[in-house]
Amino acid sequence: MRELKVGKHTLILQDDIEQMSIAQFNKVNKYWMLSDSLGSDFADIDKLHLARLLLVAGDKDKTIKEVNNLRILVHNIIDEISPEQLAFVALIHSIDGKVLDDYSEDNLKRLATELPLKICDIKKKTSVRKSTVT
Repeated sequence: MRELKVGKHTLILQDDIEQMSIAQFNKVNKYWMLSDSLGSDFADIDKLHLARLLLVAGDKDKTIKEVNNLRILVHNIIDEISPEQLAFVALIHSIDGKVLDDYSEDNLKRLATELPLKICDIKKKTSVRKSTVT
């Protein structure tokens, strides 16, 4: 586990999949996969989705799937929450000594907006994930 100071809070983060509950592991993986496949900002629309739409334009089913993925990305941007942020929050074991046991999407979104997280906090932890969860 790893300690991280975020504002006035002390977070203990899981950094080993062996220590995670199944619910926590599933949430972390879900949001990492969504982040990798959907993206998290408007630049990803150009980089990922428009290119994919051009590739599948002749296949109606694949085009519908890509448009739906694009809709999810835009919805997340408008809601000001990214799958990468949710994956990070799902790694939290405890906040100020209180163990986190509610990994529901609503609670993760609440924590992502309430904690004074910075992009550098999320990016540091994201780089660790590739070496520990493969």
